[in-house]
Amino acid sequence: MVALTVLAAAVAFAVLAAPASAQKTFTTCMQSGCHAQSSGDDFHNKDAHKGAGCTTCHTGGFSPGGVTPASCVSCHGGTASILTANSTHTASPQSCATTPGCHGVPPAVATTTMTLKVAPASVKVKKPVKITGTAGPLPALAGAKVAVKIELKVGKKWVKAKAATAKVDAKGAFTLTYKPAKKGSYQVTASIAKTSSFTAKTLKKTFKAK
Repeated sequence: MVALTVLAAAVAFAVLAAPASAQKTFTTCMQSGCHAQSSGDDFHNKDAHKGAGCTTCHTGGFSPGGVTPASCVSCHGGTASILTANSTHTASPQSCATTPGCHGVPPAVATTTMTLKVAPASVKVKKPVKITGTAGPLPALAGAKVAVKIELKVGKKWVKAKAATAKVDAKGAFTLTYKPAKKGSYQVTASIAKTSSFTAKTLKKTFKAK
């Protein structure tokens, strides 16, 4: 009993210690299944919410992303008040003090997956080569930067011919074009650097210019 009391106190302290701006959007909360409300459900049909009017909560538009924690604070008070208002926010195992991505808890790190394609595999000098690929999982990798390095083989060494950056779009795709200036064998290296949200990943492909 003493151990449980200490644990509960620690969880409550972690929640209260979380800064008011710990969550600027409900994106992570929606993904975890906690704040995945939809129009017409019990959450929307509560008398307090119906009486407040749609624009009170949907301060950023009527899409799910239009509701932010700041919208709730305007009626429910600061972060500490909201998180301790009912046991849903504090009870284990699904609590704001222990769930990855919630207040004061580091988000879960996604394991990056990537594909890379270079076409055509053989091209004439100064003709375009298309470098395409995908990165996931989404939405973690959406907007991620892909560092693309293109090298020409000179003797036994790879010499940098070009360095560029591509961006992963909302569907998880990225693309880049390159026109080789010299004949020879080329190597394309696509890399995504490690962040607090996802792991690093590197892939390589080759092509020839004639």
